[in-house]
Amino acid sequence: MTNILTADVTEELTDPTADYRRAFALVVGNQKASTSWLQRQMRIGYNSAARLIERLEAAGVVSAPNHVGARAVLVTSEALVQDDDEDDFEDEGAPVENSTPPASIAPSEKTTTAADQLRLLIERIERLEEEKKGIGDDIKDVYLEAKATGYDTKGMKAVIKIRAMSREARLEQEGILETYKNALGIE
Repeated sequence: MTNILTADVTEELTDPTADYRRAFALVVGNQKASTSWLQRQMRIGYNSAARLIERLEAAGVVSAPNHVGARAVLVTSEALVQDDDEDDFEDEGAPVENSTPPASIAPSEKTTTAADQLRLLIERIERLEEEKKGIGDDIKDVYLEAKATGYDTKGMKAVIKIRAMSREARLEQEGILETYKNALGIE
């Protein structure tokens, strides 16, 4: 991770849009750069979250997605608190020409050992499990809201299940159900 803010990052921090500043603070503070994670944290649409992640990438705050779509956060939260006399920047706020990200975040870096590859896969799974839990919590919240409004959540779940089926699968299931009901004399 780098502790150097580029001129682009400094310029983006002064951007008047509150969503960008909030996204910047969330991503840098939590060191996570997932579009779906940002979407859940900010309670915004996926496209809005994706645009914010793209702006953060353009500003040098997050890396471009790697071969599996994961992004690295290139700025640490310590970089946000910078001294006025810090010599990493010239007077106009432009970065010193020899300031480059450390090799640990170079996009061309290859995984050298099986242990590194395994660690990366485990971390990816853990990140996805965390996102899955977050999405599950969001779904539960929606069902609680529906129940509080007076809707039957069991009926809603049945409708969602039916809507997820293809027409052919739904017709087949309805036919089987009708056959069983007739065989048992259920109307």
